Amino acid sequence: METLESLREKFMDSQPAPLPAEAYESNDPRSGRKHHQTLRESHAIPKWGLWVIGVALLVVAGTAAFIYFGEEAIVASMPSVLLWLGFAVVALAGLVVYFLPAVIAMNYRVRRSGAITALNLLLGWTFIGWALALVWSIAEVESQ
Repeated sequence: METLESLREKFMDSQPAPLPAEAYESNDPRSGRKHHQTLRESHAIPKWGLWVIGVALLVVAGTAAFIYFGEEAIVASMPSVLLWLGFAVVALAGLVVYFLPAVIAMNYRVRRSGAITALNLLLGWTFIGWALALVWSIAEVESQ
């Protein structure tokens, strides 16, 4: 069995591992080398995703108005076809917002998109599970 002093000498005298060549390379896109974009340079949500989120927020605002003003006042003023159409839009917007972490992960082809989708599907109904899946998907995009 080695003593503490012999272990200290053995490891204190050893040289650290050299850094890979990529660590010394410039990350300047003009240099012609591969440039990994950060989250600020390429947003994790594409432009069409921002439109979908905007529509979803409008639907949520409409639902809040529906709840605030009362069902009777709004239902009496619109035909039943528009009522069902409104329910369909609310359901679709809810699904888009619910699966937003999975959409981000699959859109950017992250390594663990299957695990993020599984977490989103199984625990997304809790706000904590959904938030964890969203943070995880954005963190994976950032680390690419």
